[in-house]
Amino acid sequence: MLVFSWALNSLLVILTVAFFTLFERKIIGLIHLRVGPNKVSFLGLVQPLVDAVKLLRKQHITSTQSNKIIYSLTPLRRLVVSLLFWLLFPQAFITFSITFSILVYLVLGSILVLLALLSGWSSNSKYTFIGSLRSIAQSVSYESVFTTLVILCCVLSKSYRILTISATFRLLMSLIIMPLWAFSLLAETHRAPFDFSESESELVSGYNTEYGRANFAWLFLAEYSALLFGCGIIYFLFIPVPISFLSSPMLAALFILVISYIFTLVRVSYCRFRYDYLISFAWKSLLPTSLMLLTLSYCLV
Repeated sequence: MLVFSWALNSLLVILTVAFFTLFERKIIGLIHLRVGPNKVSFLGLVQPLVDAVKLLRKQHITSTQSNKIIYSLTPLRRLVVSLLFWLLFPQAFITFSITFSILVYLVLGSILVLLALLSGWSSNSKYTFIGSLRSIAQSVSYESVFTTLVILCCVLSKSYRILTISATFRLLMSLIIMPLWAFSLLAETHRAPFDFSESESELVSGYNTEYGRANFAWLFLAEYSALLFGCGIIYFLFIPVPISFLSSPMLAALFILVISYIFTLVRVSYCRFRYDYLISFAWKSLLPTSLMLLTLSYCLV
């Protein structure tokens, strides 16, 4: 029953990701004084489905030098791990509860980092491999900050479960931790202006350069699924509402949409940073600040 519920929930997440791309393209079009997708059906609402069909119908080309088993399975594994994130959320179709849900979130995030490395290495292309190394360096840098902030949240709330964190602690954490968390989330999910692993003008899409057709679709869905889950984590950890309101699917969807809209505004408002500045900022500014807050929390709690 759990597997069936997770499969149904995963299908809904994939549909949500598809239409979130339409929402994102519409917002970017409005900001750029363009109309965005509007030709397919009414207001372009069927555009994500048409894009998916077009992508899946493309010719499948595989490099003869690639490690074919790992090369073929890694994108699907990445999508499955991204969808496993949603087991940690209260869903209408899932009554499963994980005691150490925040720690499981860190474990699954670490697996995604390894799968990004495998994506680049298995292609046996130097450009793809360089892109994966850039991605790993960025992810490891901000993974350390992210992990420290997660432990800080657990220390302040004295809980490893997302839903047991009280509204008072969420208000406290939203004022102190959420700015650092949001910055780290943008870098962790490789969103602009920190999309160095997929910077098309320099790396021709980075670690997924050699992927096309369905494999590229799985990587794309995994990336956006992780982003939406990160927006949900911000809602459950930092929005100061009573616990009874957290389990409301409509309220959660509304807040996730608002947070993702803010991330879209950041994408179109800032140009890409220099790579060395991003890595230096993680190790010299964010990590010392988060460690200082963690030490202070141990002294106070």
